[in-house]
Amino acid sequence: MARWNSANVLQTTAGGRRLWHMSSEGDQFAVKAETALLLTEPCPSLVGKDWQTLFRKKLNIAWLPADQIFFRAVQLPPGDPGEMAAMVELQMEKLSPLPVTHIVWSFYPMPLPAGKKDALQTVLVIIAARSAVEEFLGQLQGAGFQPDRLEAPGLEQLLAAHITGDGVWIFTGDPGEPALAGWWFDGAMQNLTLIALPAGPERGAQLRTQLEQTAWAGELEGWLTGPPKVHLLANRSDAGFWESVFKDWGASLDMIQPVAQKELATLSARRCSGDTRGTNLLPPEFSTRYHQQFVDRLWIRSLMSVVVLYALGVVFYFGMLYVFQIKDNAVKKDLVNMGPGYTNSMRDVEQIRILRDRDALKFAALDCLKAVAENVPESITMDNVYFRHGKLELRGTVVAENQEDVGNFNDALRGARDQSDVPLFTDVTPQTIMVSGTNGVWSFTCILKGGEKQ
Repeated sequence: MARWNSANVLQTTAGGRRLWHMSSEGDQFAVKAETALLLTEPCPSLVGKDWQTLFRKKLNIAWLPADQIFFRAVQLPPGDPGEMAAMVELQMEKLSPLPVTHIVWSFYPMPLPAGKKDALQTVLVIIAARSAVEEFLGQLQGAGFQPDRLEAPGLEQLLAAHITGDGVWIFTGDPGEPALAGWWFDGAMQNLTLIALPAGPERGAQLRTQLEQTAWAGELEGWLTGPPKVHLLANRSDAGFWESVFKDWGASLDMIQPVAQKELATLSARRCSGDTRGTNLLPPEFSTRYHQQFVDRLWIRSLMSVVVLYALGVVFYFGMLYVFQIKDNAVKKDLVNMGPGYTNSMRDVEQIRILRDRDALKFAALDCLKAVAENVPESITMDNVYFRHGKLELRGTVVAENQEDVGNFNDALRGARDQSDVPLFTDVTPQTIMVSGTNGVWSFTCILKGGEKQ
């Protein structure tokens, strides 16, 4: 039972349906919700199965209406379930009130009598018309309920009574429902029958008549040797009525309070969750169909989920693309609006730079003139001083015999420094002297810092 996390038990009667929702608590099931439904009302969503059922197992149990079931009790040699199923099948033509090809059946082996090693085992056989089962399953499917197991509710009432004493055990049921009568003698269920009864006051007389006929048959078969003790399981509201019917019949009358329907539902869930024996009346083809429908639903829902996620992703992508396009257009518009201001700013920056360069060049020119004035030898003549774009071009004349003074002047300017005590010129070209007769014409160029980039 540990593999089941929850269970749903659905009871169907002429007046409507009742659903018990249970959760697993250890080795028991506890009812968490009880819902009354009309026959035309769909079942709540908690009975459905989705992908979570793969991890949290859910057991759906439906009780076949009692008026659609036939009970039989047979005595068979003890054996494993497979052998017992084969033995029941061999006797099915004798046990079934309908043709074997038109029924579905299951069985429940009762415990062996204590202290009787060679005793036969009582097997309860449950029979239902296939057409009635298929019609009932169609109604359940219309209500949104797909059962994993189809059970007989009378079996749970019978097992819950814990029959041990000899006599006839009568489960009267509610008005309009059939009564279940089981004859227990010599540690075995000798006869088990569902008796259809009307809803009126005559149901008591009809039930007593049917029991008297069964008693005569038991006397003929030899398992009933005297007046039986009557164990009557009836609701308190009907106890007085049934007591008046059976008070003068049988050896004695034992009134027993039956187990409530809610408790029967929990017992049914507990037994079905761990019972591997064949009490399930659900035809195998329906079980296969329900499983295939469940798998198909998972695939379809998974595919739809992927499609929806893809569609949401596409919508999100185009939505974000639209938002970014709006932002991009806004930025472009801002850039267009900022263009004239930016151009004016750059023009102002350039003009400021030019003015600063001019100021720097003015002071550089003064420094150059100072350096020339301080270092020019008296033996040479300065004919031309040209300062432009950070370049100082010097030209003059010198007596041929004083050519070395031009070189000394060139070297002196190479080492000239400004007010910050850094070299004034980054480069001073070698002097050129063109001698003609006793005089020569000299020239060279001094480049200020940054002057070579002008």
